[in-house]
Amino acid sequence: MKTTIFIPARMKSSRFPGKPLAPIDGIPMVVYCARNAIKTGFQVYVCTDSKEIEAICKLYDVNSILTPKCETGTDRIAIAAKRVETDYIINLQGDEPLIKTSSITKIISMLPNLKHSQNEIISGVVPIKSEQAFDPNNVKCSLVKNYSKIQYFSRKPLLNSIENKKPSYYKQIGLYGMTTKTLEKFSKLPKGELEKSESVELLRWIENGYTVSSCLIDNYTISVDTPSDLVEVISILEEI
Repeated sequence: MKTTIFIPARMKSSRFPGKPLAPIDGIPMVVYCARNAIKTGFQVYVCTDSKEIEAICKLYDVNSILTPKCETGTDRIAIAAKRVETDYIINLQGDEPLIKTSSITKIISMLPNLKHSQNEIISGVVPIKSEQAFDPNNVKCSLVKNYSKIQYFSRKPLLNSIENKKPSYYKQIGLYGMTTKTLEKFSKLPKGELEKSESVELLRWIENGYTVSSCLIDNYTISVDTPSDLVEVISILEEI
């Protein structure tokens, strides 16, 4: 069964225009993320509506697929995946350079669980501190069934436990896994009210009665949404 990693990227971010090309360790961020993915040994494609990003990928010998403009990264991947023969899809966001190769490999190891299910998506999650739970840029998760199933996503705090020994809050990271058929099904669903209100695309799947399972990732990540996020990421990488 073939697995392919897709990295959606666009230039027109409202808070940080052109962020895929922002330099990290001397290379564009989208290329930095792609190299983390390439280290898994699986095929990797950046999918974008930007000819500038396409040209940068070519310069750094990274595969890319040019798509039309899309509302979400998952919708963009659904278009790109039609040009690639694969059974499983990994969606790796191009603005999370702290997602390690080992984290991508971990979610890939869970993909065989989806072999007989077209109604399930796996999403990476990480525990966060209470102060991070109040940051609207972090998408929090409400977990049930012994922390294995995601019941809801929100940009507001979602408390999971009141026990001191257990993490109280979890956030979603830009790392999803699904079958190609599930991706096709997702792309045909209408955008729901929950997705519109929270600006979280996987709520479309939950709102239609389907399952989002969790994959607990043990490395801390930051989504680069603003220039200050980029400064923090670079600072963390310099310490590693």
